[in-house]
Amino acid sequence: MTKEKYVELRKKRLREREERFRRERERIRKLKENEQILRLKKWTELVARRREIEKPLLEKTRLEEERQEKAKDALCGVKKAVEEIERKASIYAPETMKKINEMLMDADKSFESTGYEKTVKLSHEITEFLENARLEALKKAEKKEKRREEEGKYFYCVIPCDEEKSFGQIGMNDEGVYTIPHRDIAAVVSNSPMMDYEMTEDNIRRHEAVLRQVMENHTVVPAEFGTTTKNERVLGRLLTKAYEPTRECLRLVDNMVELGVKVVLNGDIVFADPGKRKKYASDILASLSTIAKQTVAGDLFSDRLILNASFLVNKEDINTFSNEVMSLQEKYPMLKLLYSGPWAPYNFVYIKIGAEGMETTKK
Repeated sequence: MTKEKYVELRKKRLREREERFRRERERIRKLKENEQILRLKKWTELVARRREIEKPLLEKTRLEEERQEKAKDALCGVKKAVEEIERKASIYAPETMKKINEMLMDADKSFESTGYEKTVKLSHEITEFLENARLEALKKAEKKEKRREEEGKYFYCVIPCDEEKSFGQIGMNDEGVYTIPHRDIAAVVSNSPMMDYEMTEDNIRRHEAVLRQVMENHTVVPAEFGTTTKNERVLGRLLTKAYEPTRECLRLVDNMVELGVKVVLNGDIVFADPGKRKKYASDILASLSTIAKQTVAGDLFSDRLILNASFLVNKEDINTFSNEVMSLQEKYPMLKLLYSGPWAPYNFVYIKIGAEGMETTKK
């Protein structure tokens, strides 16, 4: 065999081998493709079967979520409705509101335990009860408002206020104390029959207790003890006529209170010299007057009383005034200083209702 033939034969064999390798690779590639196609087909069939199985579950989940959302919206809506009328309805329709709150608790429990249909049902029932409570409260409030307008008023004081306020059941005959506003001032009153109130210890205590509570947050011009008016309309007309002088009185005593000091001889001490008695009284009056805005001297209704004075003091200066009273007591051990207050500023401004209408007095 010649060299050329050998080379040619070798090349032929290499070509045949390469062809065999190519065919083998092609066969392997097709096997892999077929295997992959088969796996894909099986996976597709599995997914389809899973979807068929999960479809009812997904539908059930979707329906459950829709029920949950519906129940949530119903519950939130009814809670908001309860909040809007609860304050007034609790006063005028307490039994209905008690029932509503019980149903609301049941609705909350049902929602938490996934009882969504029951939650929605209870929400609808609560809505019906709320409408009944609203109508009941509206009727009773209108009736009370009408009665309030027609009923007599016990008049405690006037304050700078342009809105309705309530101070609780602290008034005469345990009635509620509230404001009747007129422009930027308001009368503080309670419902009362037209009657003459006796100056008993209990009545005076009640009257003063109302003034003290109102004074905590407001400047007051006090009304004379036992002042009553026929109804709200009459009081409104009085406030209209006396508006300007009342505003002037409020400016005069703005943020002020009245403090009282009586000075009496201590024990068996007697001043033979009237001038010494007068000097001590003047010194004490002068010292306390430096802290007060105004001072009013009262009657000396006892031989042992050497000073009876009322002081108009800014609320911020009460402690300073009290400390000065203690210092004067130490300075004059032969005297006894009787200190009282804070009071409404009766000795500086007050309101009196007479034949000429509402009169305001200032000193």
